[in-house]
Amino acid sequence: MTSSNEIVDNISKYTVNIKKIGKDQAGQRLDNFLMKHARGAPRSLIYKVIRGGQVRVNSKRVKPSYRLVSEDLVRIPPISQKVVEKRLGLNFINNIRNCIVFENNEFLILNKPPGLAVHRGSKISQDIITIFKSLPKYKEISPVNRLDKNTSGCMVFAKNYKSASAIGKCFQSGDVEKNYIALISGIFESKEIIVDMPLKRERKYRGRSTKIDESGKKSLSILRVDKRFKDSTLMKISLKTGRTHQIRVHVDSLGHPICGDTKYGDVEVNKKMREKGLKRMFLHSSELSFFYKRQYNFTAPLSKDLAEFVENLNNEL
Repeated sequence: MTSSNEIVDNISKYTVNIKKIGKDQAGQRLDNFLMKHARGAPRSLIYKVIRGGQVRVNSKRVKPSYRLVSEDLVRIPPISQKVVEKRLGLNFINNIRNCIVFENNEFLILNKPPGLAVHRGSKISQDIITIFKSLPKYKEISPVNRLDKNTSGCMVFAKNYKSASAIGKCFQSGDVEKNYIALISGIFESKEIIVDMPLKRERKYRGRSTKIDESGKKSLSILRVDKRFKDSTLMKISLKTGRTHQIRVHVDSLGHPICGDTKYGDVEVNKKMREKGLKRMFLHSSELSFFYKRQYNFTAPLSKDLAEFVENLNNEL
């Protein structure tokens, strides 16, 4: 195994390395250099480790746009999605009490952290369900609703079959209030708009798997402007239906994709937002209400990373 203070020519994804820049590598942007030497790692992860201070040049923090100079010593941490997911998973299980908004004998409300998938997949090393089931009291737990991996906020998890069935029927019938906070690109002129566009999902497609199609299922979203910034708009979005990627597709159809959305969003917009410090898709499930034996109303404050980014946008005004 390579020592962290040894100068190496080859970069491992799983250990800390120190890379000495040669003349033929000088002039490259730091982010592009790391992309070449950590093949397979998503660009979002590259930006994350740079902005987090894990990458150092001559022991100093630098920006992704830094141009490398011959003889520079670049400290490169483990750049692997699996490594990041394991760290997020460990952090989640250590702080699980702080993530639970409400809990009784039948269900719990989780303020889902970003970066962790709900279910295990072929390219996912850590997921919330597996972590929960590793704890004796959550052996029978199952999700009632779903959030994408990089979406944060309110999620319902049933603790037994009976509650899973009953609360699940609330979601299927639409007898539930779901509100989100999203940052969309551009200046949204209308104060409020109702988007009534049917959506169809094509499971065979890995990219834009959901699209607007007249043969699709009825999909209704209500968009309200919360605050306008220089080149983006903070929105409060209420879902009246619960289709896969509904918000992401609806706002994109209006020409205002969600900032940081790598599937339905705009590449140039996302690049600009990354440079400002946005590390993921700006979408948060802020409020959830439903009736199960009695009325329940839950809220999840905007996650720290998104709240700080909003503050940065406020400082630009």
